Amino acid sequence: MRIENIGGKIIGIGDVTVLPGETKDVPKAYETSPILEVYRGLGMARITGGVSVPAKTAEQIAAEKADAEKKAAEDAEALRLARLASLDGISEEDLGKLADELGINMASCKDQADVLKKVKAALKR
Repeated sequence: MRIENIGGKIIGIGDVTVLPGETKDVPKAYETSPILEVYRGLGMARITGGVSVPAKTAEQIAAEKADAEKKAAEDAEALRLARLASLDGISEEDLGKLADELGINMASCKDQADVLKKVKAALKR
């Protein structure tokens, strides 16, 4: 981000002094400072460029990916445990929905007990 002094007065931003007619880089710590908009609004400065965003390192990207994978695995395990716990006293309709979600073919089951057995087996994997 750069600032150009188009007014007749000296502009100071942090430790950077911009004389009339000069253009200088805005210190990174001041890129989001509201004083830049004040200078612009008063017609004293022209601000060009955007806020610089540091690029992520390969290590940061790998760490974020690993964290996302870990969270997804934890969420899947929590869902599996919650489904397993919900089997006690489950209605026939809800058992059928859960069996369908797990890909269990209801036609291959003899009765509700068989469906429940197959659902438990699928959830224990």
